[in-house]
Amino acid sequence: MMITAALSAISLLCGWLALRPPSSGAAVATAPRPVWSPDRLPALLAEAQGTVDLERAVDDLVAHSGARTCLAVYEGERPVLLRRPDAALTPASTQKILIATAALAALGPDFRYETRLVSDAPPRDGAAGTLWLVGSGDPTLATPEYVQWLAARPRFQFHQATPLTALADGLKAAGITTVTGGIVGDDSRYDRIRIVPSWKASYVIDNEAGPLGALMVNDGFTVFDPPPQKRADDPAAHAASELTRLATTAGITIPGPARSGAAPPEATVTVGTVRSAPLSEIVAGMLRESDNTAAELLVKELGAVKRHDGSTPAGTAAMTDVLAGAKLPTTGLRLGDGSGLEVTNQASCALLAATLRIPDRQGAPQLSPLLAVAGRSGTLSLRLAGTPLEGKLRAKTGSLDGVSGLAGYLDGRRALSFAFLTNGPLSDSAARLLQDRLVALLAGYPGPQPRL
Repeated sequence: MMITAALSAISLLCGWLALRPPSSGAAVATAPRPVWSPDRLPALLAEAQGTVDLERAVDDLVAHSGARTCLAVYEGERPVLLRRPDAALTPASTQKILIATAALAALGPDFRYETRLVSDAPPRDGAAGTLWLVGSGDPTLATPEYVQWLAARPRFQFHQATPLTALADGLKAAGITTVTGGIVGDDSRYDRIRIVPSWKASYVIDNEAGPLGALMVNDGFTVFDPPPQKRADDPAAHAASELTRLATTAGITIPGPARSGAAPPEATVTVGTVRSAPLSEIVAGMLRESDNTAAELLVKELGAVKRHDGSTPAGTAAMTDVLAGAKLPTTGLRLGDGSGLEVTNQASCALLAATLRIPDRQGAPQLSPLLAVAGRSGTLSLRLAGTPLEGKLRAKTGSLDGVSGLAGYLDGRRALSFAFLTNGPLSDSAARLLQDRLVALLAGYPGPQPRL
């Protein structure tokens, strides 16, 4: 093996250095210690042996899984362990790292969504005619009840919400007491294809995502406390209905029923605006919670901004363009959606791992603080809790039938970044156990170091 040969070469070189007669003069006393000096030999040999031990242990671990896998482990820009890193596999929700990176690069971490109430004429004597609630794609627009419901669940403890009540309170503060024409929800910024056509029917039945739209409140849920959860068939009409309810509670009379429709060109009078949290915080929620709806709306927003087409196909094409423009290894990348639910998606561990290292190379926003933390938050809130690895792993999980993945950062003996995908006949519990054992092996790399 190459590493065995390297160990022999290091031993011979350091032996020669040890036998070489010392030089004289002050320059020797003040010169920095050479990399290959004899006193470094224990550390060099220990690290080389640690790499060999890691390779053997990981290969043995993965060999018994029966799955197709890829793995890429880095310390900074130095590859520590690569196993089929360029193999294109189904990434499941680890793919959300890609949409997070593309969205932050294309829109900027400080980007904010703006949801507006507009009219075709200024209010008069406390009365407004028809108000159009114009959606901007904000995936975090929510009512107080939904915010409270999320706050009671550990997975969503850091969830950012854009308060729909701000618009109702704004109407009240503006002196509006009556909306004679009712409130109309406008989601025309994106297309009205509510689900990705190739998704499994169970994704919608199980409320994994959809129906999608540029104007959604409470992730589209009309009933969010299971069982059973229910989503709106027309998210824009549902959003208008929820604002009507909140405004009525605030004392505003709205006689007409809520509905959906595009605002006419003459509706240029802005009656109220609510802005979301910065995109970096929304992306953090999407990654920690593995929010499929947020990921899909981010893809549509990329399509709207980069290709003037708020559709999933335009968004995934724009996403690929952004990643390729960042000099990431996109060979083999295939995207049918943004969330990773689509089983025909393909990505490599090389791409996922390179995406994690972008901040070190290009000054991009750090992804590490945006990810779930083992034993503490998001989809990892119950993983590795009470073990020495609690709080040491920040990562994005991924899981579909026969697909599992984990990609992120590990603060073990060395600070590592890694991406690991498995495609094959593994149950969810077996895949999680495989990942946890891999993380434990990586945390111990390169093994105990001698004291120099």
